[in-house]
Amino acid sequence: MKRHKLFGLVLFLLLVLSPLDTNAAELSLDLPAALQYALRENPELKAKRHTLGVARARAQQAGLLLQHNPRFSVEMETPASGKASTSVELNLLQEFEIAGQRGYRHEAAAKNLAQAQLAVADAERLLGLEVTQAYYQLLAVQQLIRDLKEVLTVQENLLDSGQKRFAREDISVLELNTLRLDRDHVRSELANKMHVRVLIEKQLRQLIGFQENGSLTVSGDLLDLLTKTSRTLPDRQTIIACVVASRPDVKAAKLAVEVREAELRLAQARRIPNISIGPRYKRDSNENLFGGEIAIPLPLFDRNQEEVATALANQNVSRAELEGRLLTAKQDIDAPYSKLAVAQETVDSYGKTYSEEIEKMVALTRKAYESGEMTIFEFSVTRDRFTQARARSLDAALAFIQAVAELEAQAPGCLK
Repeated sequence: MKRHKLFGLVLFLLLVLSPLDTNAAELSLDLPAALQYALRENPELKAKRHTLGVARARAQQAGLLLQHNPRFSVEMETPASGKASTSVELNLLQEFEIAGQRGYRHEAAAKNLAQAQLAVADAERLLGLEVTQAYYQLLAVQQLIRDLKEVLTVQENLLDSGQKRFAREDISVLELNTLRLDRDHVRSELANKMHVRVLIEKQLRQLIGFQENGSLTVSGDLLDLLTKTSRTLPDRQTIIACVVASRPDVKAAKLAVEVREAELRLAQARRIPNISIGPRYKRDSNENLFGGEIAIPLPLFDRNQEEVATALANQNVSRAELEGRLLTAKQDIDAPYSKLAVAQETVDSYGKTYSEEIEKMVALTRKAYESGEMTIFEFSVTRDRFTQARARSLDAALAFIQAVAELEAQAPGCLK
């Protein structure tokens, strides 16, 4: 009896848990969830964030009031004859920075930390662009696969109907083979798209750091997104001005120049040597002597020439890099802006009801074939044209949405 109860319990658990396992094997993400997942789990972005620790450590060190530890020394003197008492001398020296060195160092470290944070923000921006592009590509290929599966179902039904008509000698073997070739052609296209889907899914998995097993799908509809996306082109110069003022990589390049300038001022200030000040105590012949000491290095030969020259070179390098970054930022806007203009023209040429019209024409064509108004060859050519037209309209929608996403990523916050 107990065995029957145990068997029943196991069977119940299997029935209950099996659907849960099936659902867990497939995960569907919308775009905000995919972006959030990527920002949290992308390995390269994690490594980039860890580099902030170096900049924070530098800022912490620069914030210390005294950059050098004090020096403590003990001197003892004992006469060789041993007649006199031993003298003991204690010295404590602390080096102090002068000429504003601490301020320049703190300024450079603080701006270096801000630059590192902007570098992370820019990495997040670029990762978001990659994830968005891969997301839309996967969404497009998913829709193509769904469409091809529908077409394949129709072709298989037509082939089945054609085989029955061939048995009744209503159609020739050439017409039957045409239906079979059409069905095989759709199968081949479907297999190719499914292979492309695997590659895009793999890319998206790597970008978002997705570790779970099972299939990853994305939700949404490209044509719906197309209707919800504004088609008004913003002013190019306004976007470029906004990018120059606010994009993280440009701001980081500007901060790099300021960091190098602060490092140069620090190197120039260090031409004047730091002074060391401290108390002194000496016991000699049963007398206690108290005093102080000031040590001032004489800058006769070393006037920090190497550090100043290096700082000057670094400053020139950072200024050149800023010029290059500004040029790159402008090109980052020009390219997607031009692509968006072309994509918008292509999308507008299809009109808003193009997809619905295709569906209506497909239905009418099939009815015409079934009623005998069209031959199999005419139906095959027409059906293939409709399929290609639907695919081209989907490609146009994908190109437009991706161009918008690229422009938004290259000009964050500038398209509102």
